[in-house]
Amino acid sequence: MIKSRLTITIAAVGALALIGCMEDSKSGATGSPAAAAEVSVEQKVIETITNDVIVSTYADLKSETRKLADLSKVLQTHPTQANLEAAQTQWKVSRVPWESTEGFLFGPVDSLGVDPAIDSWPLSKVDLDQILATRANIDVDFVRQLGTDVQGFHTAEYLLFGDGVVTNTKTIAEMTPAQLQYLTAVTEVLAEQTAKLYTAWTERHDPTDASSKAFATILLKPGTENEFYPSRSAVFQELVQGMIKIAVEVGTGKIAGPMGGDVSTADPSLVESQFSWNSLTDFQNNIVSMRNVYLGGKGKVGLGLSALVVKKNPALDAKIRGEIDAAEAAIGAIAGTEGWSFTIAIKDETGRARSRAEIEALAKLEATLTQELLPVFQ
Repeated sequence: MIKSRLTITIAAVGALALIGCMEDSKSGATGSPAAAAEVSVEQKVIETITNDVIVSTYADLKSETRKLADLSKVLQTHPTQANLEAAQTQWKVSRVPWESTEGFLFGPVDSLGVDPAIDSWPLSKVDLDQILATRANIDVDFVRQLGTDVQGFHTAEYLLFGDGVVTNTKTIAEMTPAQLQYLTAVTEVLAEQTAKLYTAWTERHDPTDASSKAFATILLKPGTENEFYPSRSAVFQELVQGMIKIAVEVGTGKIAGPMGGDVSTADPSLVESQFSWNSLTDFQNNIVSMRNVYLGGKGKVGLGLSALVVKKNPALDAKIRGEIDAAEAAIGAIAGTEGWSFTIAIKDETGRARSRAEIEALAKLEATLTQELLPVFQ
């Protein structure tokens, strides 16, 4: 169909207005009422994601790991099956906010080096078992000075759930005094690390520099004086890159890595959260972390990147939402009606087919984020 000259003119003006708004986002200019309104929305998106998603999730992580450390102390003092099961449940609860941060693993989590201390994988079971067999007294000071491959979530997981080969349950009769000591110490160190991360976002991003700002403040105030984010566009690119990173990590690392080339080369020992059989839940919460950033809320629609995308390209917004939902659903489908853990699924052709479907869904999402969403903010 041949468009009229008026239609073409209107389209051209609209395109120029869009380009002007995007340029304002990069430069910080607010030369017109429309541009000022765009700046206001962009700033509110940054504020919502920073406060309602990122800082809020780190607050949950700090709170839930503190509960895990406290329950571990109770378990050591009163080693009953009920207390063991309470600690096992709390480990899974604590895992939710951590896996829900993986869509925005930037800032203090990297600069402070707390990621390995919180979630180092794989666990060095050989070293851990040797410590348990030979160390008379295991306390917090001792565990603090150990390597990160015998710290963090997965060390606590191994102590609470067992090796995960046949079952993900463990009885109190299987808990040794050394395991109880180590569990109490390692969960205390874990709680310290998550508290450090929260403090870096809310008080000082560099604990060695009393003049350093909270990283949340840095994210909230982009501009030419900001050493990390010279523009709002730089903030949005950081957020999108975080989404891209976790899409790649789940698809090519956490899922494809343990699968190997075929059933004979599948390696369940590479599966993260294998001891508790919590892997698929972890993966789904990784996808949730992307959704929370994109929609601007934890389990709800707030003011996220979607609010900016939908005004510029409604079709792209719908596409991204759909692909995020499809990726999460495909992870849930891996367990099937059989209720398989991921370690079982990768040793079965049906489970592997479901896993490949998830890899494809994540690859599709990663391509959309990289090729279509990122350019919106460049």
